[in-house]
Amino acid sequence: MTLLYGKPVAEEVTAKIKKLIESTGITPGLAVILVGENNASHLYVKLKEKAAQDIGIKFEKFLFNSTVKEKELLDLINILNDRRDINGIIVQLPLPKELNAKGVISQIDPRKDVDGFHFVTMKNFLDGYKKECPVFPRAVVELLYSSKENINGKKGIVLVNSDIFGKIMKQALLNEGVKADYLLFKNIDDNKEKIKEAEIVVTVCGVPNLIKPEMVNDDAIIIDGGISYLDGNVVGDVERISVESKVKFLSPVPGGVGPVTVATLLARVAEVAERELEKN
Repeated sequence: MTLLYGKPVAEEVTAKIKKLIESTGITPGLAVILVGENNASHLYVKLKEKAAQDIGIKFEKFLFNSTVKEKELLDLINILNDRRDINGIIVQLPLPKELNAKGVISQIDPRKDVDGFHFVTMKNFLDGYKKECPVFPRAVVELLYSSKENINGKKGIVLVNSDIFGKIMKQALLNEGVKADYLLFKNIDDNKEKIKEAEIVVTVCGVPNLIKPEMVNDDAIIIDGGISYLDGNVVGDVERISVESKVKFLSPVPGGVGPVTVATLLARVAEVAERELEKN
């Protein structure tokens, strides 16, 4: 069994970004909107900020308390949409339940939607525009290729909480030649044979110990994208100790897909900046 750590993959991605920035002379700009006091969200934003600064991407952070009015966020996004020095805008999720997350994200200019959560971005990707692949699926694909396995033709299953994310993740795998499908969390118990047959399992449910050794194929590649807390520790969806001794490859939590997701986000920002340079 081999653990698929994200750090080496992330370093490869960021090295390419550095070369792009040096060769073009661009200074990509990323704006991050953070609402509330969610400790995990603040940690994720700090990680993004450090990674951006390390490779020469300008990083602007906008902090709001949880009582902020939605209009204030929408007004800020409109300003950021018009700023030529900002190439990417992200709203750190989750937002407080009083705010309409879809409405806030839909205010972002789709050209600056570097996370890939805007409905226009998702529709474009599902319609065949591969370059519009949202950040998380793109990170999963990068991590799969780091296994050096030929994934073309393999059976894949994605375990998710929402149909739209399942469709996006499925399409990302189909684009790489994987025979992919997805299951909603609520349907897992009735479809365990599909998981057992899969050679690639991507799980993003946020349920500790969801994936147990008897559920998976001995030759499986498992990408664990679940994030939750158990006894004060960050854990994924996989019952790690028992599963890692069985399967062929497993991405750990923490340290697996997370660093690659940050790197691919910054790659998107740099790519948008490069496109703007080419237009001008």
